[in-house]
Amino acid sequence: MMKKLTSRKLVSMLVIALFTLSFAGIAVSQESQETVGAVSQELQETEVKKMTGMISDIMSDTGKVIVVEKESGNAVTLTAGPDVDLKNFNVGDHVVVECTSDMVIISINKQTE
Repeated sequence: MMKKLTSRKLVSMLVIALFTLSFAGIAVSQESQETVGAVSQELQETEVKKMTGMISDIMSDTGKVIVVEKESGNAVTLTAGPDVDLKNFNVGDHVVVECTSDMVIISINKQTE
């Protein structure tokens, strides 16, 4: 009789523990989804500007690039984003640049004429 009672208690405690863990998993999953949603919404709200121009200076040590816009002739200083590699670009290259309103380069490609 004592063995049955002990095994029932163990099974009950195990069921309660698993039930509690399932709620904890749901809470963590929901929190992760909220974080991902906030980041993607922030990226959607970021205004992206597209420009064409010629590179007049590259400061590879700081990740800064000065591009003279084709339409206005204005020199704009941009900063390379974390996913942007400037190794294949040289002064004088004609480029198409997408950047944020903070002048951070999202993408830069050589312009084909």
